[in-house]
Amino acid sequence: MPLKHKLNNRLEALSPAAKASVVLMSTQMIQKGLSLITSPIFTRLLSTSEYGEVSLFFSWYEIFVIFTGLCLSKGIFNNGMMDFKDDRESFTLSMYLLTFISTSVIGTVVIVFCTSFYNFINLPLKLILYMFILLAFEAALSLWTVRNRFEYKYKATAIVTILIAVASPICGMLAIYLFPKDKVIARIFGARNVFLASYIAVLIYLIYKARGKFKTCYWKYALKFNLPLLPHYLSLQILNHMDRIMISSIVNNSAAGIYNVAYNGAAIVKIFWQSINASLIPWTYKKCEKRDFKRLADLTKVLILGYGLICVAFMFLAPEIMKILAPGSYHEGIYVIPSVIAGVFFSSLYYIFANVVYYYKQPKYVMIASITSAVLNVALNAIFIPVFGYLAAGYTTMVSYIVQVIIDYWAMRKIVRQDIYDMKFVFFMSIGVIVVGISLSFLYPFTVIRLILFSLFICCGSFYLRKNNFILKTFFKKKKEK
Repeated sequence: MPLKHKLNNRLEALSPAAKASVVLMSTQMIQKGLSLITSPIFTRLLSTSEYGEVSLFFSWYEIFVIFTGLCLSKGIFNNGMMDFKDDRESFTLSMYLLTFISTSVIGTVVIVFCTSFYNFINLPLKLILYMFILLAFEAALSLWTVRNRFEYKYKATAIVTILIAVASPICGMLAIYLFPKDKVIARIFGARNVFLASYIAVLIYLIYKARGKFKTCYWKYALKFNLPLLPHYLSLQILNHMDRIMISSIVNNSAAGIYNVAYNGAAIVKIFWQSINASLIPWTYKKCEKRDFKRLADLTKVLILGYGLICVAFMFLAPEIMKILAPGSYHEGIYVIPSVIAGVFFSSLYYIFANVVYYYKQPKYVMIASITSAVLNVALNAIFIPVFGYLAAGYTTMVSYIVQVIIDYWAMRKIVRQDIYDMKFVFFMSIGVIVVGISLSFLYPFTVIRLILFSLFICCGSFYLRKNNFILKTFFKKKKEK
């Protein structure tokens, strides 16, 4: 039987949730793979300072999208998919219109006070204005993508994601070639215009599917749930991006550029959890509805184990990752990768608790965890970056994520009044990731020893996963949930 038919047969044998996870993870791996392939080109086309300014733009973008988009594509949208099953088109369009109004109001304020705003975020005015044009349409694609994932409609999402992933870097490189005197502007405009075109195309589709109908009652529903959560979502973005902003301010743009390349290399592991969690959310909701916590715990244990092994594998390969991503001027960033990957592991671990908290509609606890960890992160960065330089930012972020996970676990325990997951396993897995990450930093100069240990690690990890593979049948077995 040809390989193509074998793969199709295996895919068709999966449950809808597992099928969506496999396809979306493959899509995101292609997307991230293309990003990795093109990243070495951009690090060589742009100086470390220019690369730092580009990363500064995207860091601020991710922070301001919290206010303009109101995070309506996050937890509340999944709840809306459950609560308004018969009116999902109108609900989706209503959520977009709410974000458009929010963006328009905030954009007007920015234009009126543009001078003060420009001085605060240290970006050119034309980049600030372009940022808000993107923000005005960004939610259309986000909402459409989240809905498709919730309904396990992965094909259209995969196609659009891959098309954008291919076209965006090509347009960015072409723009730098055509406008070499202003590479930062060219890099951002060239790449993001592809996204802007997709935002507008999807928006037209959403309007068509909903027949232009929207309901303001959905705004009240969403705002009541999400407004208290905005500090939480803002805190998450602060945890993800404030380190680069503070490095740029305290050290310089070059240091921010080096850190950003290392961070992006380490954050590759995020795509595995993002794909898993997209399908784990509806699975978690269904198991919580039935209070079938044992099956949820068994599955999550194996997922955490597999994800932790992936994180450690990437720690081993940090020097090779940096050599691929950037020229020698960036290579000292390898020592950032272990701490950043450990932080990414904990940032993903938080979801297994937060998903349960969201199901029981108790977002205030998640908000407390996020705000606490974000404030801690800013404080630790302010203390340690001036003393130890940008390398400290990876460790301060890791510590902040650990605090967030602890508080979210406490919140889940308080709501459900029991331990859903095997916490002893979670604890030792977490300690293992931290210890390995710190230890590997000392092994990077010794390539042969590191690669031998990596081979042994792969063999042991594969054996252990294979031994526990039977648990995954609860997720991958093709049958309808009752």
